Amino acid sequence: MASSPLTPIVSAIGLTTTWATVYTVSQPLTKVGIDAVVFNNYSSNNVTFSARIVQVGTAGVLNEIITDKNIRAEGNDLAPAMIGQSVVTGGVVQVKASANDSVSVSITGTTFT
Repeated sequence: MASSPLTPIVSAIGLTTTWATVYTVSQPLTKVGIDAVVFNNYSSNNVTFSARIVQVGTAGVLNEIITDKNIRAEGNDLAPAMIGQSVVTGGVVQVKASANDSVSVSITGTTFT
């Protein structure tokens, strides 16, 4: 098994008000460990964001790691609840925000083949 630490896997993707998949672990990767995450509120209003990891099956409330967490205007959140999480092949990271055109996400991970 080979690993590549500190690999950018999501780079500055804008969130919408509906759940969207921002990353899917696909072959030849066997898994990805999340090393760092930042949600950046680039708007002038307070906004909430949610994040979930779906390893297999249908996405739902039980997959949520972060639910409606507030980010102050022009602030950011490092999402410590996501750090150290592992996502297996076929697994996805999904995110959403309470307002469109207000929050972006970037994720760095260790990939395993």
